Amino acid sequence: MLKPELLRIENHLGALMGERNPHSSPESLKRCADYIADQFRRSQLTVREEQVPFEAGASDNILGYKKGTAGDLDPFVLAAHYDTVEGSPGADDNASAVAALLETAHCLQSVPLKTPLVFAAFTLEEYGFLGSHHHIVEAKKNNKGFCGMISLEMVGYRDSTPGSQSYPVYVDPTRYPDTGDFIAVVGNEPSSKLAHQITEGMRDSEPALPIEQLIVPGQGDEFTEVRLSDHSPFWEHGIPAIMITDTAFFRNPNYHQASDTLDTLDLDFIRDTTEAVVGFLKRHLT
Repeated sequence: MLKPELLRIENHLGALMGERNPHSSPESLKRCADYIADQFRRSQLTVREEQVPFEAGASDNILGYKKGTAGDLDPFVLAAHYDTVEGSPGADDNASAVAALLETAHCLQSVPLKTPLVFAAFTLEEYGFLGSHHHIVEAKKNNKGFCGMISLEMVGYRDSTPGSQSYPVYVDPTRYPDTGDFIAVVGNEPSSKLAHQITEGMRDSEPALPIEQLIVPGQGDEFTEVRLSDHSPFWEHGIPAIMITDTAFFRNPNYHQASDTLDTLDLDFIRDTTEAVVGFLKRHLT
């Protein structure tokens, strides 16, 4: 029998699975949005649906708010996108990360945090990060800021086979493992302090989980492969933001394919990554 946390993650994955695309499967996209909103409410979050205009019809960011105890501080954002490309059931990309997001909300529901925390399930990531970009723009219109952000991007694929891990051409592969069994913490130079804090907090919480860190030079503008998630608009607006990822197509051959199915995921890897993130948030926001 699965442990309770693994059972919750498995149930989330089962509920989220299937193509979730605004063009080809808008009903499935909406069904998943409703599921996420319901799970946020079960974790005692205040839920808001933020409509994002789109050529195929509006879609919603699903936002779950956890109040801070230290007054009017800018919130920290923990995010995962819930849409998929056409033709993919989106297990690793990005049901794995949404399941981690929901499990994190569950784990923190009775934990008081000084800093407000926004759990953000962003839509339309696959169409140029439209959901996260819209959220930032709307916040700025209302003179709201953010103290930092984590984007959970594909956190469910692990491969311990030697040679299973590759890297962008600008990364020295001799400095990193050639086995795809670690979770990566990726930031740009302005986000380097946050990246170090996240890496340290995750390692302290889950010492057995291999964690590798990559800081790209400058704003990261020239490093396309590490900008392919919802942290990218935060970088563009000067907000410290980090991507936590299994490295996507540098490891997972099922990226954006019909083969991105539940049976390719490692539930223990998702659980361990989630618990490491929970540990960091407890340490950083209390």
